[in-house]
Amino acid sequence: MILLLHTLIQATVGLMFIFYPQAGDLIPGFGTSEGQSFELLMKMYGLASLFLAGLSLYAYLKRTSDTLFLFLTLSLSIYHYLMILVQTIYNPDQRAALLHFLLAIFLTGQYLGRRKASWTDDPAARK
Repeated sequence: MILLLHTLIQATVGLMFIFYPQAGDLIPGFGTSEGQSFELLMKMYGLASLFLAGLSLYAYLKRTSDTLFLFLTLSLSIYHYLMILVQTIYNPDQRAALLHFLLAIFLTGQYLGRRKASWTDDPAARK
């Protein structure tokens, strides 16, 4: 379920950044910047956000594959932990860091839940 929520959040932010020029006013930390460089930054961040939405949707659709699920949830978790670091250091508005923190915690929970299940399996069955 968290992967679907992650997909929804990332896709919404990505589409807003690509198609809605004033999206920076709605997203914490972007402020009222303007100009070609800012528009380029918004579009690049939008594409990155859509890519992450695609990864989380793919992880959800392939959730029966332990290897793929574990790799994607760990990768998304690491991304969000790094975004927490960047948002905490460079963004005076901490709401974005809080959102990344929540997503990182929930994705890490998904990862650890699946990982724990694989630890309790019969080792002979994994060969």
